[in-house]
Order: sequence, then structure tokens, then C-alpha cells
Amino acid sequence: MMERRDEAQLPPEADIRAALRRTTARLVEELNAPQATPPVWSEFEWRVAMAVAAMHGVAGLLAGRLRWHGHEVWEAFLQEQLTGTLRRLERIRALHARLDAAAREAGVAMQALKGSALIQLELYADGERPMSDVDLLVRPAQFETAAHLIEGLGFVPGAQVWKHREYVPVEAGDARAFGEHEANPVKIDLHSRIAERLPRREVEITERLFPQSAEPGLQIYPTLSALLRHLLLHAAGNLCDRSVRLIHLHDIAQFATRLAPADWEALFADGVDWWLYPPLLWADRCLPGRIPAAVLERAAAICPADLRRHMRACQFEEVLVSRFTAPALPGLAWVGSPRELLAYLKTRIYPGREASAQLRKAARGLDALQTTRWGRMPRWQRALQWVGGAPPRAITMYSVQRALQHRPSSTTSA
Repeated sequence: MMERRDEAQLPPEADIRAALRRTTARLVEELNAPQATPPVWSEFEWRVAMAVAAMHGVAGLLAGRLRWHGHEVWEAFLQEQLTGTLRRLERIRALHARLDAAAREAGVAMQALKGSALIQLELYADGERPMSDVDLLVRPAQFETAAHLIEGLGFVPGAQVWKHREYVPVEAGDARAFGEHEANPVKIDLHSRIAERLPRREVEITERLFPQSAEPGLQIYPTLSALLRHLLLHAAGNLCDRSVRLIHLHDIAQFATRLAPADWEALFADGVDWWLYPPLLWADRCLPGRIPAAVLERAAAICPADLRRHMRACQFEEVLVSRFTAPALPGLAWVGSPRELLAYLKTRIYPGREASAQLRKAARGLDALQTTRWGRMPRWQRALQWVGGAPPRAITMYSVQRALQHRPSSTTSA
């Protein structure tokens, strides 16, 4: 079992915050325009950089693109992550083939979502993009058949949240290795609809993703614009929670280069997707120049003015999953009306009995919520913490802890 390590054993919070800010800024810069010389970091900062790369899923990208060599532990970490991602990719491709064969036999139409589709479209070189799970979309009428099919492939039900039902391999244990380790299980998330709550307005795009004449088997999106729409909505949901990952912004910017003018027109076909601008803006900030200027202007024009101004004023560290603090009301700028504001405040205080039960069940499977003091606090204690200022974010503290403990297999240093 994994060792528990609380925040009390970490350096002062001011040092962690500064290291997160400094290393994240440099890694964003490296993704956009690789530099010729390495950063001058302390050993602690190299460890924090490992945590940031793991949280954002960009270790594989960095392994192949950096033009310099850093600390020995950092270099070993990148190579270990690249190897782990490659081996996990082999397992995911094999799982795709098994799912396709089983779905065809059962007469179930399954749509491979997000990362699975990007793999099939070869948007990245092997090993560059990690995947921790395989997302699948099926029609509601075929959901239970698909669930039975997945269980027949050696998976058991895990957490169920409003978005999807999770399936984990039968042999999966509780322990999780740091980052993209080949031993970590590949999960399946089964969806019957695709939607995000921004923060209380539910945006559903299922019918714009699933082809009406879908044949049995595993398939990808009917059009490039459908895939981009899903990538954008997923990123919008994470931006609303201030927990977006750099790999998701990179996906959008990289995939945007494959779209023709007709694909962009299809993206704006109904003209009511007010949420398109934030993820397009941040993808452009991650990799400038990949999103056409006319597209950004068009998306900005249909975005609520308050949200547009807020997104433009935000800094990278405010919206990323690696931010140091846990915001009390992360989606406040996305609220569209007084009524929605009241509903949002109510759910932040108490999400309801059913939602609370689902969150507790899901939290039992998340190391970040089981191995940090903040993650194990009751909700009322967390609320009190905000009175004295925003507390550290559980996922961030967890990742820093694991990075400090980590011993890459190819080195014995530190």
C-alpha cells in the first residue's frame, strides 16, 4: 500500500506556491517554444516540476521536445513516464480491439471519445499523450447491454457520478504509482450522454456527437467539428472548475490545425454555444497561432461579456489544475443569472444527499482525496478553512508529495 504523507511534512506553503508558479510558467513556455538552455532550479523545484508535468499529462510531450538536459531525477522521470505511456498505449489499443469485437458481436454501437479518438487520428506520436481511461458513449437504450459487455471483458463497476459509470479491471488494487506508470489500471468510463454543468447551466451535446446511423462496433466522431466541440466542452467544464490540464488545451490547439474553413463553420452552425470562447482562448494562450484569429473573434462575440472579460484577465496559474489554492467558488464568473447564482451557492454549501453520496463513493477511489489531510476533512471543516483564506488544493498537494517521494527506476539519486 502507498505511504501516507501529510502537508505538515512538506516545505512551507510559500515555497510550494512559488515553486508551482515558477515551474508551471516554464513548462508552458517549453510546450509553446522549446528553449535552448535549462532552467536554474533547486532540487525541490525540479521535484515540483515533476508534479506539474504529471498533473498536466505533458511528461511525454516534454520528453521528446526539450532541447536541454536537467537534473538527473528529472531526466529519469521523463524517460520513465515516456516508457509508461508507451506501454499503456499498447494496452489501450488492445482494449480498443477487444471492445470493438465484443460490441460488434453484441450489436452495440460505441463511440470512442476524446483521447481514444485522438489516438486513432494519430494526432500525437506514440508516447506523447497519456490516457488513464477509455471514454465510451452509447445510446441510453444500449447502456446496460454495453455495461454487461464491459464486465465480460474483465471489468467491474466502480464509482458512478452524474456524467458516467466507471469500470475498473478486476485485478486492479488500491495502490497507484506516480504519473503514467504502466502498472496503473486503465479504466473505462461509460456514458449515455455528453454534458457539462457550467456551473449550473447544463450544456448537452450528445446528439451532435453520435451519428444517427451508427453501426455496431467501436467508432469515432462523425466529423472533425464534432470531436473539437467535445474537446472544447470538456475543457470548458474544467475551466469552470479552475482545474484545466495543459494536455487538454494542447489537444485543442494541435487539433485545430487539422480543421478546414468548413469545419469551423460547422462548429458555429447554431450560433448559441456561448461557452466556446474560454477554451479557445486558453488553447491559443497555450500554443499561440493555432486558433485562427477570426474564430476567436467569432467565439468572443457570442460569449457573455462578464465571462469574456474575466477569462481575458485571468493568469495561467488561476485556471490550471496545478494551482496551489482550492477556490471556494471556482465557477462564479460563469454564473448567468441571479437565480443561477443562488442555485450555485446552495450546491456549493450542500450538493444534496444523492450527490454527496456519489462524491463520497468517488472519493474513495481517488488517492488525492485519501492521502492528504484536506481531502479527508468533512465538508463543514473545509468550509471553515476558507474563512481564513483559500486552503491548499488536495490534488496539488498530493502530486507534490508523490513527486518528493518518487524514486525513478533508472536512478538512485536523491
